[in-house]
Amino acid sequence: MYIVKRLLCVMCFVIAQPAMALTPIHLLNYQDSYGNLSLADSGNIRLPDPLTVNGNLNLENSRINMLPLRLIVKGNLNLAYSNIEHLPLALNVDGYINLAYSKIKELNFGLRVLGDLSVAHTQLKKLPDNLYVKGDLLLQNSKILTLPNKLVVDGNIYIGNMPLQDLPSDIIIGGSLYR
Repeated sequence: MYIVKRLLCVMCFVIAQPAMALTPIHLLNYQDSYGNLSLADSGNIRLPDPLTVNGNLNLENSRINMLPLRLIVKGNLNLAYSNIEHLPLALNVDGYINLAYSKIKELNFGLRVLGDLSVAHTQLKKLPDNLYVKGDLLLQNSKILTLPNKLVVDGNIYIGNMPLQDLPSDIIIGGSLYR
């Protein structure tokens, strides 16, 4: 009986372990000479807050479930296949944001993306009003039913295989709409 109780305590400890916190010094081990930071396929770790990445930030297929409250990425942000559910309010990304196949639940009101934005293959049900995308907006195979008010996309919008029902009258598309 003692062994079973001890085993249960060990299992509870393993399950309830908090995310390991990384310091900026730890992150140097994951950074290349161009300022790109890759923690792809990593476990659930906690990133330093605030965090500035001078290149791309790659968290593809990581089990990280929370981004720093203040995050600056001077390149691209790749969160594909990640456990990220929410983006920080103080988010600045100079390139694209890839959320394909991620667990994202919502995007911030007035989000500005200076490259492409991909929410393809997500469970996201709506986009925020006043969304601006300088590049392309990729929505394929998402659960989005309508596009938001005051949506501005300088590039193309890809809406293949999704239940989109109508377009708002105030949408601005610099490119084309592809089904």
